[in-house]
Amino acid sequence: MTFEILCTPVNSAASLIFQQCLAEVDPDNRLLNSAMNEVGGYFLEKVETSPLSNDLWNNVLEQTNNVKSKTQNKEEHDPLLSQLPATLRSHLRNKEIKWKSFKDVKVASILPKENNEKLELIHVMPGAKIPQHTHEGNESFLVLHGSYSDEYGNYKQGSVQVRSDDHNHTPIGHAQTGCIGLAYTHGKIKFSGKFGKLLNLIAN
Repeated sequence: MTFEILCTPVNSAASLIFQQCLAEVDPDNRLLNSAMNEVGGYFLEKVETSPLSNDLWNNVLEQTNNVKSKTQNKEEHDPLLSQLPATLRSHLRNKEIKWKSFKDVKVASILPKENNEKLELIHVMPGAKIPQHTHEGNESFLVLHGSYSDEYGNYKQGSVQVRSDDHNHTPIGHAQTGCIGLAYTHGKIKFSGKFGKLLNLIAN
């Protein structure tokens, strides 16, 4: 399943960030990602070079050091950032994570919704439960930290699950660690439990 996701054409910022994070946190995908980089490098070598100024390299180093310093200071105030893949940390470097709290579950949008696609951080507190739901389109969920379980199994850091409207599930965060995950979705979430109608109004 992870191979299929990595080989899906990247046609949006959301899918690009998700696939980069997947390659970072899942060791099984690093070899594939490395192979893809080798292919990209081959074609890059065929590109004609352009002259650059002598100060360019020093300017790049200076900017990189400034970025590292700012990122370290930000992570000291928000420990959650240190648990995220480098791709996400880089994307969120100059942004504030704005969480929406739903009792023991927090959700933060990573990118503005585009063409019905969403990329969100999901933070499930230890032992907390996301009410029973399905999805209008596919949801790809990558576990970044901790673990969770649902009716189909248990999922630890680095695993990715793809759910559709055929999967009605109730995710529960690990009792000690909870779970932090990255969700790449197409379409709305559809709560189907006792308070489904009310939750759908709130969530969508």
